[in-house]
Amino acid sequence: MTSIVLLLLFCAYSGTLSAQAKFEKESRIKYKDVPAAAIRFIDAVNDKCKLKWYKEESLTGQSIEAKFRRNDAKYSVEFDTLGKVADIEVTVDWEGLNNQLRNEMLSQLKSDCVDHQIVKVQKQYTGSESDLLSMLKSDTVSPSLTVKYELVVKCSRQKEVNLFEYLFNDSGKVISASKIIFKNSSHLEY
Repeated sequence: MTSIVLLLLFCAYSGTLSAQAKFEKESRIKYKDVPAAAIRFIDAVNDKCKLKWYKEESLTGQSIEAKFRRNDAKYSVEFDTLGKVADIEVTVDWEGLNNQLRNEMLSQLKSDCVDHQIVKVQKQYTGSESDLLSMLKSDTVSPSLTVKYELVVKCSRQKEVNLFEYLFNDSGKVISASKIIFKNSSHLEY
């Protein structure tokens, strides 16, 4: 019994990275299945970009996403299931971030991982619907919008390699870290 308790304690305190689990499943949906409010928001942008709609299922619920490319950047506009805008994410280049911001994030990654590889970086904007719409229309970020950074990171530690999703504030301080879990594919589904 004592060895089991010691093993559990060792596992609990053997690393600095403690993260919640994150699971997301995206599936394409048809235009007719998109909430009207989400369509109105995207139509108000008046952009002629090729648009794809997705339903995203996670451990905490469902959402709707509009994805498109503009000026060599990938955009994702997330809505709740009623069509109310939740956030906008734009894929950005790691090297394009300022040095102080990158150094803060790297400090956290080095603390959590023996080795790491940054897979994807997105700048996330949240705020009022009008400010988010204005940002999409003019590429001007209102000071009232909240800016965060979402990183997908391949993290090696304790002979294990996992993908994690980190969320950082605009000064590079970690808000959350979630281990990405994948659907068990060992069972065939018909």
